Amino acid sequence: MTNTKKRNLLAAGVILCALLSGIGTTMAYFTESVQETNVFTTGDLDIGLKEPEWDPKDNDGKNMYPGYTVYKNPTVKNITSDKNGEEPCYVRMIVDILDGDGADVTDSQALNLIYKTIYYDESFDGGYDKKEGTSTGLIQDRIPGYSLSELAAYPMVNPLWEKDTARSTASKLVYNYMGKNGDGILNIQEESTLFTNVVIPIDWNQTEMKKVGNYQLKVTAQAIQSKGFATQAEAYRMLDEEIKGGTLQEIRSAGVN
Repeated sequence: MTNTKKRNLLAAGVILCALLSGIGTTMAYFTESVQETNVFTTGDLDIGLKEPEWDPKDNDGKNMYPGYTVYKNPTVKNITSDKNGEEPCYVRMIVDILDGDGADVTDSQALNLIYKTIYYDESFDGGYDKKEGTSTGLIQDRIPGYSLSELAAYPMVNPLWEKDTARSTASKLVYNYMGKNGDGILNIQEESTLFTNVVIPIDWNQTEMKKVGNYQLKVTAQAIQSKGFATQAEAYRMLDEEIKGGTLQEIRSAGVN
């Protein structure tokens, strides 16, 4: 008898034994039926960008003069719904420095002066949804204004944001959010402000004011999920690819003021 036939007979024997065990006998069984459904949901990353202190209708940014101080607080927030759980993200803000016609400022002297009008004051208590914030440092409309020596105590941007030197140019400043622990994660309902004030130093005269001229600060926020990336750098590389390919979803456009 071949091995194949032996194996077939053995299998039949096993089956037969199993069938015969119930003949002529009433048996009771413990039975159970279990079903498991696996549900997969997709995330829905959403960020918001506001600067509630800035109001062009109140002539903010109009007719500036040496000593002029105004609150301007571009603040980004992870406003993703938590219905599908945590949706942490990496976020960066881009500050385009434009002239009155909306073109990049290219004059290096003008750019260096404009840099000296942007400041972050950690005492400012405004935020994404809070208007009429207050400050004990750089106070809006204070008379007299602030000198360059006084302004030297304040950084240009929030220390929680790091300048991306590889992606920045003279007129396009790119800042990556790093967070308090340096991991760059912005969780749901977390927010962060890039800078808080635009200040014209009292030291300036007509020469500096003319060189600066009319300018615009265009602030844009971009975000990408943090899950699925080993590093922040890899996430931003992929974000660049999305932008290059024209597939970046536009979440919110910041106004040009």
